[in-house]
Amino acid sequence: MQNKMCSYNVYTYIHKLSRSIKELIIQYDPINKSNIFTSGDIVEGRVVLEVTKEIKVDRFFVKLTGDANVSWTEGSDDDRKTYSDHERYFKLKQYFIQESSKKGKSEKNTTLVSGETYGPVIRPGSHVFPFRFQLPQQNMPPSFKGYYGLVKYIMTVKLKRPWKPTFTTCTELTFVPKNDGINDNLLQPLSGTEEKKIKLFGSGKMSMTVTTDKTGYMQGETIRVSVDVDNSSSRDVKLKYSLMQQQTFKAEGSTNEGFKVIVKKTKDRIPSGEKTKFIVDMNLPRDLTVTFENCRIIKVQYELKVYLDVSLASDPAVKFPVVILPADQQCPPCQGPPGVFQPYPTPQPNLVLCPSEQPPPYAELYPNLYDPTALPHPGAAAEVYPDPNARFHPALSVPVYDPNQSTKESTPN
Repeated sequence: MQNKMCSYNVYTYIHKLSRSIKELIIQYDPINKSNIFTSGDIVEGRVVLEVTKEIKVDRFFVKLTGDANVSWTEGSDDDRKTYSDHERYFKLKQYFIQESSKKGKSEKNTTLVSGETYGPVIRPGSHVFPFRFQLPQQNMPPSFKGYYGLVKYIMTVKLKRPWKPTFTTCTELTFVPKNDGINDNLLQPLSGTEEKKIKLFGSGKMSMTVTTDKTGYMQGETIRVSVDVDNSSSRDVKLKYSLMQQQTFKAEGSTNEGFKVIVKKTKDRIPSGEKTKFIVDMNLPRDLTVTFENCRIIKVQYELKVYLDVSLASDPAVKFPVVILPADQQCPPCQGPPGVFQPYPTPQPNLVLCPSEQPPPYAELYPNLYDPTALPHPGAAAEVYPDPNARFHPALSVPVYDPNQSTKESTPN
């Protein structure tokens, strides 16, 4: 039986299950105040293991993975069907302790990373095991959690002892792709006009012209929209606008969608016979999920909608696609308060390193991840990465929206 728990509750569970292992935690050092990572960043940290008595270990390692998963259920009773799919971006693993029979052997779809290795016996006390990974320079989607799927970058520690349960704990990284700049298409303003004739409960017509300052915006920016309204009807109307996030999930030939309201507001009433101009500003959250289309099973897009609310009649509306890009600069290096994420002391003497004159057992068989000459790109041998030459943002196409498409907010089943 294997312990699959992956939260802080695991510590309590381990303590109850085995008195010999008091604590097993994983910590990584933030590289900026936002605690956000991007392609090519170095992830460094340590695993802290505290034992109350001498233990023997078969396997002890830390791994960093990037994955997308989707799942949802349709129908009921006998017709109930679950759709699911998975996409992996990378799997990096660093061993602290490895079974001698498996040293130097490859692992499917895994890039082994060189690091300090230790003997199989751990004596009582608190021990610190340092690790170091480099995120691939790849076209990967951002961290995301939606109605029917998610994209996660997770660091996991596993410790396996002979004839004992496997202990597992993990922590999640926040990943955002690099901002490669806004291309010319995303700098172009968008404009549209809509008019409506009043036939019931009134007469005349109303028209609205909507213009945005551009198409692409970075996280935390402000979307500025100019709206000219000519209410030449006998009815009073209200100007409303919204920014909607559209989530698309694909699995086993089926598609599901979810919609999330980011901004939804109402402006002043526009009386009958009045012409007016509005400047609408929408402040984007700094942590808003960026637009991404580089995931086979999940896609996130945005739609801006400006419309006139007409009682007892259909509302004239202008809709535009909007592209959300990563913030230009995540943050300067973290200067946290003293004592936060400070390096731990070096491993205690009761941890035995492999002899210094001997390289790690797999160092010659698996080129160092940080050596750019070793492979065309990290993980090439595993053949699990997307096209390394693909570029994220310039490849973004402006989504084509159906103006008749409903944008009602949906919730997960």
